[in-house]
Amino acid sequence: MSNADGNHTTPAGWYPDPAGSPQLRWWDGSAWTDHLQAAAPEPAPAAPVAPSSSLQAPAYGQGYSAAPAYAVSGYPSVPAGTPAYGPFIWVITLLPLISFLMIPLLYPSLELQLRSSMAGPYGQHLYGGYSMSGLVIQGVVNLISLALYAATVVLAYFDHRWLLRAGYVRPFHWAWAFLNPVYPIGRSVVVRRRSGRGIAPMWVSIAIAAVGVIVAIVLIVVVFSYTFSMMSSAGYGNLS
Repeated sequence: MSNADGNHTTPAGWYPDPAGSPQLRWWDGSAWTDHLQAAAPEPAPAAPVAPSSSLQAPAYGQGYSAAPAYAVSGYPSVPAGTPAYGPFIWVITLLPLISFLMIPLLYPSLELQLRSSMAGPYGQHLYGGYSMSGLVIQGVVNLISLALYAATVVLAYFDHRWLLRAGYVRPFHWAWAFLNPVYPIGRSVVVRRRSGRGIAPMWVSIAIAAVGVIVAIVLIVVVFSYTFSMMSSAGYGNLS
């Protein structure tokens, strides 16, 4: 009898216990068993045919190597065909785009505000340079921003429940939505590990965040350029 690799195996019989006890342990020809007996004075049975290579009894426990190992700690994958995208994750991912649409409303009275601030402390407008309509618009923008933030958290909660119903075990926790855009990124990574799909919201969120940084830089440059232009026209820094 030989193994798959062609090496001869030791015949079944009683052999000195490889665990170190003074007894003999039964080798069934392929694995060590739990049967023990007192050591007998007669030697262990020899192989009927001397093999070309020296025989060596496998170490204790080697015969159990074919047994399945314990499962690696982790969470199971979902069956093939399980949906990875739901209606909530795309709304969460695309909500920041609404903030870009509100940018033109953030500075309705920018020129009036700058002129008021450069007029000196006695020329300050009652509303800091904003008109009454400008203050109303500013308040509406702030309320919309707060509503978008709250909607993101609520939608993340429902998306978490949707993933549970779809069969995902312990998906990315919805509370990470308080740190936007952490939730769509983390959710995409976890879903990708379980289903092999679902990474698109992460890349969309990263792209929107990158666009937001670029827009912020452009706005800062525009505001500073406009401020310096007004200061020059007002005669600031003119030493002549």
